[in-house]
Amino acid sequence: MQKAYIYKSKKYGYEIEFEVNNWAERSLISLTTKHKESVIFTTINLGKELPEIDFLPLTVDYEEKFYAVGKIYGSRFIRREGKPSISAILNARLIDRSIRPIISPYFKKQLHINNIVLSYDFSIDPGVLSLLSTSVAIHLLGVPSLSPIGGVSIIYKNGEVLVNSLSNDFDFNLVLSGTENKINMIEFEGKEIKEDLVLKFIEIGLDEIKEIVNFIRSLPQISREEVKLDESLYKESEKILLDYLEKNNLNLEKKLFSLEEGDRPWQEVFDLIENEESFNELKPYIRSSLVKIYKKIFQSKVLKDKIRPDGRGLKDIRPLEAKINLLPRVHGSALFMRGLTHILSTVTLASPGEELWLREIEFEGFKRFLHHYNFPPFSTGEIGSQKTVSRREIGHGELVEKALRNLIPSQEEFPYTIRVVSEVLSSNGSTSMGSVCASSLALMAAGVPLKKHVAGISVGMVYEDDFNYELLTDIQGPEDFFGAMDFKIAGTEEGITAIQLDVKIEGLNLNQIKEAFLRGKEARLFILDFMKKIIEKPLVLSEYAPRIEVIKIDPTKIGLVIGTGGKTINEIIGATNVKIDIQPDGTLYIIGDKNSNFELVKNWIKGIADAFKIGELVKGKVIKILPFGAILELSPNRTALLHISEIADKKIENIENEIKIGEEYWVLIKNISQDGKISVSLKDARK
Repeated sequence: MQKAYIYKSKKYGYEIEFEVNNWAERSLISLTTKHKESVIFTTINLGKELPEIDFLPLTVDYEEKFYAVGKIYGSRFIRREGKPSISAILNARLIDRSIRPIISPYFKKQLHINNIVLSYDFSIDPGVLSLLSTSVAIHLLGVPSLSPIGGVSIIYKNGEVLVNSLSNDFDFNLVLSGTENKINMIEFEGKEIKEDLVLKFIEIGLDEIKEIVNFIRSLPQISREEVKLDESLYKESEKILLDYLEKNNLNLEKKLFSLEEGDRPWQEVFDLIENEESFNELKPYIRSSLVKIYKKIFQSKVLKDKIRPDGRGLKDIRPLEAKINLLPRVHGSALFMRGLTHILSTVTLASPGEELWLREIEFEGFKRFLHHYNFPPFSTGEIGSQKTVSRREIGHGELVEKALRNLIPSQEEFPYTIRVVSEVLSSNGSTSMGSVCASSLALMAAGVPLKKHVAGISVGMVYEDDFNYELLTDIQGPEDFFGAMDFKIAGTEEGITAIQLDVKIEGLNLNQIKEAFLRGKEARLFILDFMKKIIEKPLVLSEYAPRIEVIKIDPTKIGLVIGTGGKTINEIIGATNVKIDIQPDGTLYIIGDKNSNFELVKNWIKGIADAFKIGELVKGKVIKILPFGAILELSPNRTALLHISEIADKKIENIENEIKIGEEYWVLIKNISQDGKISVSLKDARK
């Protein structure tokens, strides 16, 4: 069977073709989705029924093929695709977070969705295209859902708007998914964008999503999956659970609303059930019933009494603590604590040559600012070894990186590769936003000239319907587990730099998003005030951080600096114990430590490349005194004349009373003759 459906955007004019085919004939559905020269191949397969679990058994895979961009990548000794790239993991997460909330909670078949990028057009967002391909496949297959899902990306730069296209140059990049009237997933990166402007473009995106959803809804389904739910097992399990709770005098409301932070009191009941042998095969259903009862208690108590499990008000932020530079040999560090959420962020500074080289189908190039996030088992009081980095850790690490990178100084301002690592030491809600705060503090503690602090907060929701809900500032354990959303918002005093929205309901309307923005801004400003009291301006660089000096020479003189077979540059490096990183544009980075003689290196290179300039301050060593002045060695290959009249603003009878052989002095270059001879002034350098 082969059938094609074409969506044409009424407002933006782009076309997407969805073709049902028999390419993967043994899958339940096989679909190719095309936008310009991008082609996504989507399949869906179903596994066995798992009625006892209380979550959707969904797996989303997203694969990038190197042939999609006509490249042979991979290790020199393998030359094939390996583990998923960062972009692939983020796109898989984007699809999962969009699809999961809209599929019926009673659908318990294992659901495996696979998207493969077969051909990649660099002007098209492959993540959004794969999301749309997935949404169409789910609808055609008849997987029970609340609604089809639409997705859209919006890039904004100086008033220009790109829809479902790609660009690395933007004021902000916004990716949305949702149903006809609600948004259920947001990814955002921006340069301190005001909330009102973000909301305006969310509304624009929702209008386009409505058109896409209506198009998908009009497509004829090729099959229909049914929800199979044996309610008798759930009813029996709930009755057994209630009897057990009464018999053991277990008050779930007191356990959940213990007025203390954390999950220990309410988790105790789960532990009791897990260890109760009499429940036998009904144990999973009883556990599921406990979750539902807890959730009802949580919703009712918050909505009616406006009280939270740990006793806070709806807008209250947990107690804040922070310290900087706790680790002596680390270039910069900060410990940020918000209640039981504790994050240790560290900063490592390195030379430009230590940047990350990425070779992905979406991006090939270098990254000089990196953020990594680690979530070990001990952070939740569990046992186990941390073996590989999870998708969640990669996603949270990238979110924090988005929040900070537009505030990182340019390489011209600060010529370092910067790596920040956030270690989650204790977790009880919104560790990613805690990592934003800890990383911002650590960067300033390391002496990175961060333009301003960035803070993050998570806003949650207790939801019954669109007329009966409450927002919760700074959610913790049970509020995340039993709540309806996790709305992460990071930014400065001026505006938003990053957003990530996850929901467990159909989605949010525009008014709810606006309320969340206002709540997030209020909390963000409070945290920023706290952070500025810890450290307001960047400190000086750590003595253990490398020192980097930058000079520019004529690119045509690079060969002279390197010398035949690298002889000249190796001589400089060997004599001065520095590293030199030469860029094709003639920029030279000189990397050393506090004991390195940067002036000698710079003068040596400038002497070779004829890069000295009139008016420049240089350091020279007196090697000879003459009746009319002195000869200064600027470098092993260059000397300068210091005339007696340029030593001081007075008549000099004896030069040796003013300067000494072997001493170094800062001098100002007064003149460079046509044949390259340099004249300098000591008196002008002292003014």
